Amino acid sequence: MKNLFKKKKQPGYIGKYKDNFLQPTEFLARNGKTVYISEDFHKKISSIVFLLGDGKITISDYLYNVLKQHFQDFGEDIKVLHIEKQKTIL
Repeated sequence: MKNLFKKKKQPGYIGKYKDNFLQPTEFLARNGKTVYISEDFHKKISSIVFLLGDGKITISDYLYNVLKQHFQDFGEDIKVLHIEKQKTIL
């Protein structure tokens, strides 16, 4: 697994989380697509955005940042899986 999933206790890790995920983006939600998430996730994300985002970010900003990091971390794995899916059986 990637280091992202290990519990971090090093100095500066909290700052890195804020730098990666709790930043405003230029993304406008009205230019995107509607997605549905569980009520539980919505409550958690809303709390993160409200309490930790200091009123500077939206749920859309947070999700954009989380997905951006996910694709950076796992982009190569996704490409490999995609190529494997396209192989013909015969």
